[in-house]
Amino acid sequence: MASVPKSIPAPELTDEMYAHGRKSARLDALDVVAARYSRAYDALQLTLRKGIVVSLPRRHIRELVKARPTDLAKVEIQPGGDGITFRSINVDISVPGLLADEFGSIFAREMGRRTKGRTSLTKATASRENGRKGGASTKTGRCMSTRLEFVGAS
Repeated sequence: MASVPKSIPAPELTDEMYAHGRKSARLDALDVVAARYSRAYDALQLTLRKGIVVSLPRRHIRELVKARPTDLAKVEIQPGGDGITFRSINVDISVPGLLADEFGSIFAREMGRRTKGRTSLTKATASRENGRKGGASTKTGRCMSTRLEFVGAS
């Protein structure tokens, strides 16, 4: 049985290695580069890597609803830029999660509104054919009973 070394020596980090690492690092558009709480607007303002500035009212962020404005004065950006921290109230918030919570339902609702009633030519043709045949086919070719049976009921 081969012995396992206690440690594996790592090479010294050179300027070339560092430059290569920075160049190949994944830069996420949702990474925060600046964050602050605005008392004037009672809102959290985030500047994202691509230069997008997002302002979210404090009352919409469940982790901050009960916080006092003085508790929000100092916002720290977590390493990697994908989270923010409010140490005074012991709160960490995932920025991608926060943005998904705030904007995800808005985008989904808008896309649903825009595509409501629209269908592709293929779907329309299949629907028309199924209607001529008496409805959508089932995998087994027979209808399932909708009758409910209650076990142990008298």
